[in-house]
Amino acid sequence: MSIIGLKKANCKNCYRCVKVCPVKSIRVADGQAEIIEKNCILCGTCLERCPQNAKTLISHRDSVEKLLRSGEKVILSVAPSYYGCFHVTDPAKFAGAVKALGFFGASETSEGAAYVTAEYHRLMQENVMKNIVTTCCPSFNRLVELYHPSLVDQLAPVVSPMIAHARLLKQRFPGARVVFCGPCIAKIDEADDVRHSNDVDAVLTFEDLIAMFADSGVSIEAAQPASFLNGSSKILRMYPVNEGILASLRQLGDTGDWKFLSVSGTTESKDLCAALERGELEHCVIEVNACRDGCVNGPACGSKNHERFSSSVRVRDYALEDCDEYPVLRDRIPMEKKFFDHSPKEEIPDEDTIRAILAKIGKMGPEDELNCGSCGYPTCRDKAIAVFQGKAELEMCVPYMKERAESFANCLLAETPNITIMVDEELNVVEFNRAAEKLFRITRAEALQKCIYELLDPSDFEFVFTSHQSISDKKLVLKEYGATLEETLVYVEKNNIVIGIFRDVTQEEKNLENQYRLRAETLEMAQKVIDKQMIAAQQIASLLGETTAETKVSLTKLKNMIVFDSDEA
Repeated sequence: MSIIGLKKANCKNCYRCVKVCPVKSIRVADGQAEIIEKNCILCGTCLERCPQNAKTLISHRDSVEKLLRSGEKVILSVAPSYYGCFHVTDPAKFAGAVKALGFFGASETSEGAAYVTAEYHRLMQENVMKNIVTTCCPSFNRLVELYHPSLVDQLAPVVSPMIAHARLLKQRFPGARVVFCGPCIAKIDEADDVRHSNDVDAVLTFEDLIAMFADSGVSIEAAQPASFLNGSSKILRMYPVNEGILASLRQLGDTGDWKFLSVSGTTESKDLCAALERGELEHCVIEVNACRDGCVNGPACGSKNHERFSSSVRVRDYALEDCDEYPVLRDRIPMEKKFFDHSPKEEIPDEDTIRAILAKIGKMGPEDELNCGSCGYPTCRDKAIAVFQGKAELEMCVPYMKERAESFANCLLAETPNITIMVDEELNVVEFNRAAEKLFRITRAEALQKCIYELLDPSDFEFVFTSHQSISDKKLVLKEYGATLEETLVYVEKNNIVIGIFRDVTQEEKNLENQYRLRAETLEMAQKVIDKQMIAAQQIASLLGETTAETKVSLTKLKNMIVFDSDEA
């Protein structure tokens, strides 16, 4: 089961998680980020730094609440950083609040830390290891086993305080179930590790516990005080802050000539591994925390990042209240843990393949490799290897995509048949396309040295700048250029420029003029034909009129002769 999940709807191509992931254990496919579980060191950096809250964290809360309802004896092993992260003023009230949730009781994990420090001290006395690197941080342990396996023999072969404490509790309270609670998400994976998967039954983060208190209406300050199941852990409460482990070793005394070093943060942890691989350190006891400033700054601590300083102070004060002597170790539990080479076996492409991938994003040679890191990978070659391994996409190269978009935009601007001129608020020409060069018979370089009024009447541009209102399809005649244009001016508020798009309608106007002239000539010809026809009709009518008169006279005479037998009218 994935410990860190993804809300796909929230993941929006920002590559932020890839950028901050110290081991690049994130695959991007179709613009969506996905944790590569087998490669992840569970530092929680992506969880904390995702700007879209697209990362989710698995929770054992339901399982724990089911255990609490079952009636079994459930003990909460709580990391000592609780004192800083929960702003506790009275530890007894915190223990009482835990009991109010249904737990049998609370016990500080720092009790297990006493046994861990004793083992580290024993290794120092044996003096057989080149360096002794602490193994309380499961994220750092995963970093070594996955990415620096040559260093596993420098890891102290000792379980973490969480495992040691769980074994102590189960030995003292037979049949009890142990739930660990802390600020670390890697503890979830550590609890499931086959090397000690039967010791911790479930893991809660501090954020889980905060939510359980809130949902159950349990207030730490108002809780009935109760005792922790273990006595004072003394100096061991310092484990979650920088140099806390080293302080506990000094408390035991007799550290010989071992040199002490404290390292925190994922970047520093990686640098430490590199230094160890180069053999730069020897005879050192090295305390390592993957979280900057220690566990008090864990990814699920439940407090704001800036509070890590005050949390550290509170935890130190809490530890120093009773640190005059080291706790007595009354129990015997197995403490050994073996570490192994778990490095992922991934194919590395050859040089020709890398160069072919780089060529697809316009990087034809080393001089084209910006190594800007915008994709999340330190170099272009690293990104190309990630593409080959299916972890990254070509489109993750921001400079390439920007150049490509600009190329398309420039191509569109240059090749459009419409004349396009962009003008700034001072009426300077800031863009001038190829169609404009052809009309105004000057080059783009020359045009960019001019103001718009040197080319045409600027009044329309001035109006748009003043009113922020567009002008659409206005007829514009440029007699000096023998052109008629259809003008559209648009104000772009973001850049405070006016874009002028001019469609050359000179030929259309000529065609309209020719059509008008043709219609006029046709009308004139038609009128002439009509006039001729009218004249002809009149002539015909005239002739018909004379003939009709003569016929009338003749017929009248004939009628009179018949009627009156006379030819008189």
